[in-house]
Amino acid sequence: MIEDPIEEPATEPAPRKPRRAPGLAAVAVVVAIVALVVAAWSVWRLQHFTHAEEAARKQDAATIANLQNQLAVGNQQAQAGNHRIGNLESSLDDLRTSTQGLGRRIANLETAITNLSGQQQSSHDTMLLNDAEMLLRAGQQRYDLFHDSDGALKAYSQAIEVLAQVQNPAYAPVRASATTERDALAAAAPPSRQAALDALSRLRGKAASLPLAEGRPAAAASAKPGLWSRIGRAFSGIVRVTHDNGPTTLLPDARFAPQALALDLAQAQESLLALDDAGYRNALQRADDLLAAQFDARDAAVKSARDQIANLLSQRAAGPAPQLGGALAQLQSLRASQVPAPPAPASTTSGAKP
Repeated sequence: MIEDPIEEPATEPAPRKPRRAPGLAAVAVVVAIVALVVAAWSVWRLQHFTHAEEAARKQDAATIANLQNQLAVGNQQAQAGNHRIGNLESSLDDLRTSTQGLGRRIANLETAITNLSGQQQSSHDTMLLNDAEMLLRAGQQRYDLFHDSDGALKAYSQAIEVLAQVQNPAYAPVRASATTERDALAAAAPPSRQAALDALSRLRGKAASLPLAEGRPAAAASAKPGLWSRIGRAFSGIVRVTHDNGPTTLLPDARFAPQALALDLAQAQESLLALDDAGYRNALQRADDLLAAQFDARDAAVKSARDQIANLLSQRAAGPAPQLGGALAQLQSLRASQVPAPPAPASTTSGAKP
C-alpha cells in the first residue's frame, strides 16, 4: 500500500541571535583557565597529600614492626632475666643457708676464744700473783732476818709493779696495803749503805795521816822501860780482859792510834755489810772517842773526820720499825677465797654382761 508522503510544515527561519561582545569570552576563558589551574593544583595537592600519607603510613608500619621486634626481644630478655633471677634466688638461698651455718660456727668459735681468753687471763693473773707473793715474802724476810732495808724496798717495789699488772680488781686492796708498807719501810730505812761504805773507806785512807795529840809524842812512848816495868806489863797483858765494844781507853803507845782507828773503821764497814746496826754504831763511837782522845783536836783534818763520823751516826734509824706482813696475809687470804671448786666427777654407769 502506498503511503502518502507526509508533508512537513514549512518552517520559518530562526531568528538571528544577537552577537556577543568579545571581552566576555576572554573573561570566560580566563575563568576557565583559573578553574583548570585550581583544579590541577587541588589534584596535585591531593596526590602530594596522598603520597605523604602513604609514606607516613609505611613509616608508622615500619616503626610498629620495629617496636614489635623490640618488644619480642625485650620479652625474651625478660624471660632470660627471670630465669637468671630464679637462679640467683636459688643461689642466695644456698648462700643464706651457708651463712647461717657459718654464723653458728663463728659464734661457737667466739665462745671458744672467750673461754680460752678467760683461761689465759686466769693463768696470767695466777703467775703474777705467785710472783707478787714471793716478792712480798722475800721483802719481809730480808727485813726481819737481816734488817736489809734496801733489799726489802726493792722487793716491795717489784711486788707493787707486779700487782699493778693483775687484771682482777679484787686484788687492788692488796696493792694499796703493799704500797703503805713500802712507804713505812722507806721512812724507816737508813741512807744508802754504799755512800756510808765510801765515806768509811775515805776515813780509813786518811787515818794514817792524821796528826796525834801534842801531849803524847811518839818518842816519849817509845822510851825504853825498866826491867820491872816490862815484867809487870807482860803479866798484865796475859791476864787483862778487854771488850772491843766497850769504851775506848788510851793506848799505851800512841803510834798504834792510826792503826786502831783504821781497825775501828774497818769493823764499822764489816758491821754495815753484815747489817749489824749495833756493832756499826759501837765501832763508829769507838773511832770518834779515839779521835778525841789521841789525835790533835785542833787540826782541820781531825775535825773533818769527827764531823763525818757524827754525820754517819746521825743518819741511822730514820724512823720507827715498820710492821710488815699485812699485805702478804691479805693476798694469801684473797687467793684462798677465790680458788674455784673442782668440778664434780661425771657419774658413769657400767653394766656387766651376763
